[in-house]
Amino acid sequence: RRACLYGENSIDVPVKPYHVLLVEEVLHPFYVFQLVSVVFWIVEQYYYYAGAVFLISCVSVIISLLQTRRHLQQIHDIAFSSTTVSVVREGREMSGVSSSSLVPGDVLVVPPSGLLLPCDAALLTGQAIVNEAMLTGESVPVTKTPLPPSSLHYLPSSSSHKRHTLFCGTQVVQTRFYGNERVLAAVVGTGFSTAKGGMVRSILFPRKLSVRFYVDAMKFVLLLSILAGCGFIYTLAINFYFKFQVKDTILRAFDVITIAVPPALPAALTVGIVYALARLRKNNIFCISPQRVTLAGKVKLVCFDKTGTLTEDSLDLLGVQPVVAGSFTSGLCSARDLPQCPLLYAMATTHSIATINGKLTGDPIDLKMFQGTGWVLREPPPGSFDTLTPTIACPPKGGGGEILGSEVELAQLRMFTFSSDLQRMSVIVRVAPTSDPKQLHVFCKGAPETICQLCRPNSVPGDFPEVLGSLTQQGYRVLAVAHRPLHMAWHKAERVKREVVECDLRLAGLVVMQNRLKSQTTPVMSSLSHAGIRNVMITGDHLLTAVCVARECGMIPSTHSVIVAETTPTSLVSFRVLGEGRSPTTESGEEGTTPLIIKAGDLQPPFHMALDGKTFSVLRESSSQDDYQRVLVKGTVFARMAPDQKAQLVRDLQSIGYGVAMCGDGANDCGALKAAHAGISLSETEASVASPFTSKIPDISCVPILLREGRCALVTSFSIFKFMALYSLAEFITVSILYSYESNLGDWQYLYIDLVLVFAFSVVMGYTGPHPHLVKRRPLGTLAGVHVMLSLGLQTLLLIVFQISALLYLQKQPWYQPLNPDPESRNIRCSENTVLFQISIFQYVALAVSLSTAAPYRRPLYTNVWFLLALGILFPLNIYLTLAPAHWWTWLWEWLQMKPHPSLWFSVAIVELALFNFLISHLLEGYILPSECVRVLLRWVRCKTKPRNKYKHLLSSIPPNWPFTSHS
Repeated sequence: RRACLYGENSIDVPVKPYHVLLVEEVLHPFYVFQLVSVVFWIVEQYYYYAGAVFLISCVSVIISLLQTRRHLQQIHDIAFSSTTVSVVREGREMSGVSSSSLVPGDVLVVPPSGLLLPCDAALLTGQAIVNEAMLTGESVPVTKTPLPPSSLHYLPSSSSHKRHTLFCGTQVVQTRFYGNERVLAAVVGTGFSTAKGGMVRSILFPRKLSVRFYVDAMKFVLLLSILAGCGFIYTLAINFYFKFQVKDTILRAFDVITIAVPPALPAALTVGIVYALARLRKNNIFCISPQRVTLAGKVKLVCFDKTGTLTEDSLDLLGVQPVVAGSFTSGLCSARDLPQCPLLYAMATTHSIATINGKLTGDPIDLKMFQGTGWVLREPPPGSFDTLTPTIACPPKGGGGEILGSEVELAQLRMFTFSSDLQRMSVIVRVAPTSDPKQLHVFCKGAPETICQLCRPNSVPGDFPEVLGSLTQQGYRVLAVAHRPLHMAWHKAERVKREVVECDLRLAGLVVMQNRLKSQTTPVMSSLSHAGIRNVMITGDHLLTAVCVARECGMIPSTHSVIVAETTPTSLVSFRVLGEGRSPTTESGEEGTTPLIIKAGDLQPPFHMALDGKTFSVLRESSSQDDYQRVLVKGTVFARMAPDQKAQLVRDLQSIGYGVAMCGDGANDCGALKAAHAGISLSETEASVASPFTSKIPDISCVPILLREGRCALVTSFSIFKFMALYSLAEFITVSILYSYESNLGDWQYLYIDLVLVFAFSVVMGYTGPHPHLVKRRPLGTLAGVHVMLSLGLQTLLLIVFQISALLYLQKQPWYQPLNPDPESRNIRCSENTVLFQISIFQYVALAVSLSTAAPYRRPLYTNVWFLLALGILFPLNIYLTLAPAHWWTWLWEWLQMKPHPSLWFSVAIVELALFNFLISHLLEGYILPSECVRVLLRWVRCKTKPRNKYKHLLSSIPPNWPFTSHS
């Protein structure tokens, strides 16, 4: 029954055969439109042009098929897993069971040699050390403990019991249990309902992004379609006027549509992104969501994790501050100088360190703390990990660690693993030798403010806040350690609830660790700040430590004030300037809301706000919307933040108009990395799917690289889109004029324009790399903006003016003879056709150069070697096609169906006219439109009186002396 209900335990990602992919690809509107266009061109006898476009389309389809098939095969290989396991069903163990037959409710036997988990399973008995790098990005093995007894009466949730859950796709490295018992785990999730299944689902069905650029691009294609409709009607009218056959009239009318809406336009939009991805790969930055590259170009705020991102992964043990008889000893001392005391015992046992392949492995903080004691860890010998012999910590031989004449041994009987929600971990330990087998000890470590609340008041020194504040304001990472005796038999200790153990503690002291900044942190912060990009820290560390690191790296300048928002025991929120003491406060607020405690202060702007996760939740859920959003725009340090709070903060910042990037390195950042417009993971593990971008650069120098590439890709996409749109308009104008003379462009003329000039430039325009420096002004993010529409409108006007000017200049020549159209011919070889073809081929080159803007987002055009090569070949070729006499390469004139001009000076005048067109076009794009005068004029035309982004409006509307005034 369970098998019918839950189905097969498999994550099956079918790899579609090539013929199915071919049908799906060919049915894409882009290829359907191209296929219809090719048919029309063949009917119109444009055989060469139709053949070339068909060949290119076939190559494009084949490349797309190969990439899609390879991508599906990679996902299938990641998802697929098949093995045999041992399960307990109806009280008896069954071996050799296929993993695909597992269903929730089965009890899995985890072998001592380890296992690649085929499902999500909650650990029932024993312990397991698991490598979860594939899912979370954490390279440190994690110790899993059995479910607490209170959770055994229902099917546990893998999300709420993750410290007790073995996740699908992770590798069990070691297992342990008392005696000869088995390590058992209850299956709680199978197939796509597992953590690995969720990861695969996120790859197959990523969160849909509303990329404004692509939405606007489709709107512009619709606009071109309307223009094509107008051209369709115009062509019908012209052809009926000249009394063309109905067949020819319809074909010409549909031909105008294929000209006005270029089939290659959607593909051209991705050129800039493709080149940006290639450059990012060279910089060891990898992307699984290409659309996010352009989103990175609009980032205005970057959130950073602290430990491992801004600071080094490893910490140095600076010293310890013992507590004796409810008072701190004077100054820090080395852990190795400690006598036998609870603080030393806690440092030796409150960890999840394991010996794997003869090497101590575990959390970096645990390792540094344990190694600081100088003690050694004794574990069961290799091959006997199926029995849970307790992990024993003891001083080195001859180290003086003796009790009653015997060497002390600390046996770790049970562990309550670290929880980011509880901000602590604890262990139950037996101290040997002892005369009472029931005499156990509890040692607990964690966030100082959390541990302090669990301790007896008389064991906490009266100057605890001052000492803690002094250490954290120096940027040190501080852990508090507490202990208590526990009189209980070991088998009862195995089942006791956590809340029973972690209470009535006695403070043993503080462990002080130093975490140095990475070398690239301060320079990157400086470059981002100079570019007007706001930097925010989201960390799980202590608030004052985070503020100190923020000041040290330049996130908070030394001349700026810091306001700390704190939550009182009655869930009120108070504000104070950092460094000031708490003075009498006044309260204000309305019934049913959490009032703000307001302290009058002498605030000198500019200022930054710092708050912890508890205050963040209170402000978000209970304060007024205006106050909370003002905290969002002024908050720089968010400390003691849980993983879900990090993701929520990112989403809230996005809701007020910020383009948000997130840079982190651990599993706690996964939610925020996914939520951000541009999430950058510094983890090198297989969990890169947790983030759109993964950097192998172990510091935040990858952030400005990504932002520069994003801006470059966005500007390049704009340039290529405008180029393709104007190319279609230029060709549309040329053909419309020729239709009025009963002429048209020739087959090879279309080939030369579309496949030689336009194709070459559209490919090489994207090779220009990003500018080496970030600037304050972000690139435009919408094609529907007045600036873009003005550029397209003026460039279109130039196209019309210079094509008509060339035609009028032709008609004034004494040797000019108007075309006498032949109803049986397409009348291609004529002076009107030749002049418009010659002037237009220069216009395509002028557009390619003018639209390849450089600073401040891209490097100068001369750095693009491929563009210069294309320009160096095609521009002289255009000169030759205009100035060369007819007796030079007669076959070329015949091939392009051009009619030679009797006068060389007329040809020279056409080149001069084309150069003048290029000059105006370049001045327009390079100097006039980007000028401040035009920006002010456009702002006045749009009647823009207030910022469009909500965060700018919030910043400008903050009242004086806020938050020290009440606005409830």
